[in-house]
Amino acid sequence: MKINDTSHSTQLNIVAMASNAWDGPWMNRQQLLSRLGKQHNIIYSNGLWTVWDRYQAEWKETPIRGSFRAQDQVLVDHPPKFLLRWPRFAVLDRMAIRMAVRRWTHAHTGEKDAPRVAYLFHPQFYPYVKKIQPDYVVYHAYDMFSLTPGWNSELDRQQRQLLDMADLIVASSDVIAEELAAISGKAVEMLPNGADFEAFSRASNEPDDLRDIAHPRIGYVGNLNLKIDFPLVAWLAATHQNWNFVFVGGKGKLDAPTQKGCDECIALDNVHFLGAKDFQEVPHYTSNMDVNLMCYRMEGDVWTRGIYPLKLHEYLATGKPVVSSDLPSVIPFESNVAIARSRDQWAELIASALQGKGAGSKEQRHAVAKKNSWDVRAARLNACLTSMANGQ
Repeated sequence: MKINDTSHSTQLNIVAMASNAWDGPWMNRQQLLSRLGKQHNIIYSNGLWTVWDRYQAEWKETPIRGSFRAQDQVLVDHPPKFLLRWPRFAVLDRMAIRMAVRRWTHAHTGEKDAPRVAYLFHPQFYPYVKKIQPDYVVYHAYDMFSLTPGWNSELDRQQRQLLDMADLIVASSDVIAEELAAISGKAVEMLPNGADFEAFSRASNEPDDLRDIAHPRIGYVGNLNLKIDFPLVAWLAATHQNWNFVFVGGKGKLDAPTQKGCDECIALDNVHFLGAKDFQEVPHYTSNMDVNLMCYRMEGDVWTRGIYPLKLHEYLATGKPVVSSDLPSVIPFESNVAIARSRDQWAELIASALQGKGAGSKEQRHAVAKKNSWDVRAARLNACLTSMANGQ
């Protein structure tokens, strides 16, 4: 089913809530919702500011009355400065949430009697559900949240309550789906991450800040946080000084081991940090690497074991060789992605890829990515939403 084919579909008024800014790095949230927005009326919100946000620069720059901006087929909510959540005071907190929901209701431009859907990408938004008074609730877990930093008993309780009321549960990997099914006793739709195939397969322009970095280039594009095995990269770079390692992405939270490894990388002349880029620029970086990496930590209770990397099919769409950690979600693609299961094997597989002996061919990688595009994923999600709304 195509997203813009409404002949057998129900139009929905969707309030989608996630923690990442719409204008930030494009994740599965933006990719899916921007496509669903061609048919459904979607408001996207990060939720209200809290009283603790008053000292942040972003809050100070926010318009007092807030605003809505139509963008990428979605109505993006910029909440007002004056409307603050205060979770410690339940009555005031509920009042603020009620006023936020009223803003969303007035802002919806579609059919007022269309079914209303609360589409939550994280359990932290559970307090909004009752005030939204949705006809349907969708919970979409894109990470193994129980292993992410900051998870606590309150979030665990909210996740269980959200699972209990959800009409549709979506997970981004088999590992996440299995966990949620075990907790809820319900069926879980596994919807893996995809790729904007056209953007990544056709990208060719060499970015200015990449031009002066000599080949071979071994790249990683994505958020730089504690899931990255920086000690591994530091070792690879130190032992292969003719290889240039390139990181493209904004820096997030690091723990002691990853910070130490990151510092070691920074000290090396053949490791380059180019910072965060606009999502439209990202394809041009991945397509100008010689090898692309998914160098994730696998030891300990890190949430990476449950992820389905957003960059998997983006990398494959470039046609360039890919070397990855031994992630459960990547194993089915081992014929086109080289999987390293030891430190020495990382070096061997990168060397093989640089010699033109990487897993799969350019054409085979393209074919896999095309079958796993965001258009395909969005059509599947739309079918699930339609079935839910039709009581199937």
